[in-house]
Amino acid sequence: MENIRLESFQQERFQQVLTCWNQSLIYDGIDEERFKQLILLDENFNPDLFLLALNQEKVVGFCYGVRRKIPYLERGLEENRGWIVIMGVLPEYQNQGIGTMLCDEVEKRLKDMGTKEITLCAYSPNYFFPGIDKRYQQAISFFENRNYVNRAESVSMQRSLWDYHMADQYKEKLASLEKDGIHIIRYNDEYMLPLLNYLLENFGAGWKRNALIAMQKKEAEDTILLVVDEQKNILGFCMRKIDGNDARFGPFGVSEHLRSKGIGGVLFEYMMQEMKQKGIYYLYFLWTDGAAQRFYERHDVKVYRTYQLYRKEV
Repeated sequence: MENIRLESFQQERFQQVLTCWNQSLIYDGIDEERFKQLILLDENFNPDLFLLALNQEKVVGFCYGVRRKIPYLERGLEENRGWIVIMGVLPEYQNQGIGTMLCDEVEKRLKDMGTKEITLCAYSPNYFFPGIDKRYQQAISFFENRNYVNRAESVSMQRSLWDYHMADQYKEKLASLEKDGIHIIRYNDEYMLPLLNYLLENFGAGWKRNALIAMQKKEAEDTILLVVDEQKNILGFCMRKIDGNDARFGPFGVSEHLRSKGIGGVLFEYMMQEMKQKGIYYLYFLWTDGAAQRFYERHDVKVYRTYQLYRKEV
């Protein structure tokens, strides 16, 4: 421990940080581009909250904290809230108090900035996962010993589309909806402002932001499906590729007063059919739980990761 010192992130340490990350977070490897996009180019990135542990000139651990500098949609600055997004220590340096040094200092700096509650991992919009993967048992014990409280459990899910075909029950339901004047269509610019307003009113600014970015990138026509009635009112929505990966599904939802009518199930099946027709043979998303998880399980989507979600008052 006497040889360990802490310093704020320096760009010349970039490659060493990547090495430390990939050797310590074995289920969550990262490359240069993804690190740049989700961390260094994040509008809230503060190098003084990305602390490095050095043994002489070698990076042996890191801890990445965040506090908002720029308001996030309707959430604003969330002045009382901070995040520890991710941390890691090289395997050969674990159990020597380095993680404690890093976490103590990041927590102190967050508290000095006015933070009253720290959330682990689930920082929007640039989170890597919603909580601590249950396979990182050492990390779970570490944070529980630091008085972080487990508030919930969530899962990531996936489905192979190689063998996908729309079952007859959904084909029949789709035909029934169309007979009633309800149609599933691909997004087009006729629906630009109506869709943005629909998402804001029904699901919040985060969903609006996802669709807006797809429109700005000119990807919305390829990645967004709508449910509309004969008067062109939007009744439901789903999209994919919010992180640039063709297989990333979501967000996805139907107007509240229609959620018992089977429209969501048909819309999801229709999106899977569209994806397979485009040569996309895999579907995944990072975060769901409860009734939504049970919905996806009925459509043969399987859990592939389980997380514990932690927070701490400071």
